[in-house]
Amino acid sequence: MFKPYILENMEFDKDSLYKLGKLSKIQIDESKLKSLSSDLGSIIEFINRLKSIDTENVDPTSNSLDQSLVMRDDIASDVNSANEILENAPQKELDFFSVPKVIE
Repeated sequence: MFKPYILENMEFDKDSLYKLGKLSKIQIDESKLKSLSSDLGSIIEFINRLKSIDTENVDPTSNSLDQSLVMRDDIASDVNSANEILENAPQKELDFFSVPKVIE
């Protein structure tokens, strides 16, 4: 079975934070580095706590709400037929939408 890698007491240095910002396409202000490092450390700590929860006997599709899905009859209908939809098309060719070429 897969054993998750647990990061403990992870601290992010200035270079790591800038690299993370570059990878995520966000600009990080130097005045926010300390709080960002602390916030990311808290997130890692929370993830580690979640990983330590024993879920061996829990159904993967279980739900904490005591509700059941409402079933309806599966009735085929002709709503939105291809011809009705194509009536709204600015241009059509055969039974398809006709659009301008976007790749040369």
